[in-house]
Amino acid sequence: MPPPRRPFKRGLFVLPLLALLLVASGVAGRAWLQGEAARARVLARVKPALESRLGPVRIGDDFHVGWTGTVTLGPVELPGMRPEGPPVVRISRVTVHLRRLALLSGHVEASQVVLSDVRVDAGPRGQEVRALVERVREAREKWPSSPTPASSGGASRELPELVLKDVYLAFERQGRVEWGPLSARVRLEGTAETPRMEATAELPGGGSAGVSLQREASGMSGTLRGRGIPAGPLLSLAEPPVRLEGGTLEGEVRVDASGATFSVAMTGLSVNSAQLAPEPVGPLALWAEGRAHWDLERRHAQLEPLRLRVGERREACVEVHGEASWSDEPRFSLRAELQPLSFEQAMAALPAALVPGTELARLEGHFQASLSLSGPVFRRPDWEVKATLDLSELKHSARAGPLAWLREPFAYRPLTTEGRGRELHIGPGNPSYVPLAELPRPLVRAVLLSEDAAFWVHRGFDFESIRGILLTPEDDKVRGGSTLTQQLAKNLFLSREKTFARKVKEAFLTLGLEASVPKERLLEVYFNIIEWGPELYGIGEAARHYFGKDARELSIRESAFLATIIPNPVRYHVYCSRGALSDIWKKNVENLLTELYEGGDITLAEYQDALAAPLVFAGHHGSQPPSDEETPVRTAPRE
Repeated sequence: MPPPRRPFKRGLFVLPLLALLLVASGVAGRAWLQGEAARARVLARVKPALESRLGPVRIGDDFHVGWTGTVTLGPVELPGMRPEGPPVVRISRVTVHLRRLALLSGHVEASQVVLSDVRVDAGPRGQEVRALVERVREAREKWPSSPTPASSGGASRELPELVLKDVYLAFERQGRVEWGPLSARVRLEGTAETPRMEATAELPGGGSAGVSLQREASGMSGTLRGRGIPAGPLLSLAEPPVRLEGGTLEGEVRVDASGATFSVAMTGLSVNSAQLAPEPVGPLALWAEGRAHWDLERRHAQLEPLRLRVGERREACVEVHGEASWSDEPRFSLRAELQPLSFEQAMAALPAALVPGTELARLEGHFQASLSLSGPVFRRPDWEVKATLDLSELKHSARAGPLAWLREPFAYRPLTTEGRGRELHIGPGNPSYVPLAELPRPLVRAVLLSEDAAFWVHRGFDFESIRGILLTPEDDKVRGGSTLTQQLAKNLFLSREKTFARKVKEAFLTLGLEASVPKERLLEVYFNIIEWGPELYGIGEAARHYFGKDARELSIRESAFLATIIPNPVRYHVYCSRGALSDIWKKNVENLLTELYEGGDITLAEYQDALAAPLVFAGHHGSQPPSDEETPVRTAPRE
């Protein structure tokens, strides 16, 4: 975690403009009664002063001295890095209101400075604004020391109010984005030792923000507040890959020399993306509160319990603890803990588009989870990842819950490209149904090794696979796969759409299945409903189709072959329909046989016999095998 920026530095952008106006007011106040020559005299003093602080400055021909104590000039432009590009800042009109009583006593004091129609062009990735800030910083280091606006004795002096009207900010990322108009008021007061800044802003589309900064003996401190801010338009400035609509953002952040306390709420936001869900997802409600401590001398930061709450009634709560240090190699540690949560609370916390249309909310009991990450910030492969999921309390109450019907025979319509297919009876009444206890052990082990080796020990999610996804470099094509329980949840209840919403629903259903149905029954149902080829559902139909025999009689080599076709059974069926396997496919099967032997699932004699045994498909004798180019390599389990 990088050291926090000093809040007062954010005022660098306003201070040069304020300097412009203060100088203009000081010179113009002395010359405002001297007619047309006033402009030349004012610019002769103002422009060099500004350029010494900001670099090149262009000031237009508009200049007017009013008899009511106002001085107007403009436009004022600060050129950007690109000569052919627009200025980084353009102020159409600057108006300085002078204090009349001060003028009568021979002093020139500004009561208010107004910047009208301000355009800020940040440039690609904000580089124009960054360059301007760097220009100001470098120039400030060259400024000769001079008295501050406050008197040298530390007495307070009232400085002019700065007013900004119709401010537009332009950004360039994938395209050009413009945000505005906004208006703001800024007041600077206090003494040289303890200056204070108060600023308020009215934001585009409604809502307001306020900033308060002050310097004390212990350092800088400040508060940022926001009320009724339109969340969708504001967050859309970052050009996310989804469309954000509606929503309100409110919150408060307090910063001091040792840390920050924050409280933020976002409600009513809707997210629209074809990759997320077919329909808009919302309204979303999120609350976050916590405190961060830092010690810049020790280069250490700590996040106290950050509490994230989700749902209109804040049903779900995640507590996040973290630390970071950068004294040597930057390192971090994070731990997120999902507090005990019932299915009813979990499903109430999320929008309807993310919740499966079942009666899972009737599941009683609670579940909880945790995820820990730690390691060197810039060496992701060396991160340590730990995850836990506790369903123990949920299991005690789920035996008679809404998914208990899966413990008994049931009717099932498999997923097809057109929707749900023909009805199958999953139970002893179906002659193709095979109980788990009657399946050959090598077949069961081959499928588990190929699809979900940790099936017997996980709680529906393979966290080791998740760890691999987190730690794998972004350009690595290795991917994780779904567990058998996740595949079962999709096949039983969901469609084939590939969206994030479907994965969230799948996660809910996976928890429900793991809590409601014994592992043995889950595996038995899996073997008897998954697709093994075109219109082939269940291991009984697969064994008859490929080898013309009962599944109970499958050989070890035949079992290994069937396990290799599960990731894409329709496509692989086309390849093997020629009656023989290619050399690469044979190698896949033999590698799986080796895993069975090395894992102690088959003996040495069985392993040697399986390697030597021919693989003869029903209805094929001596057919031409497919080429190696047509043969898929063994992949990770399917999603």
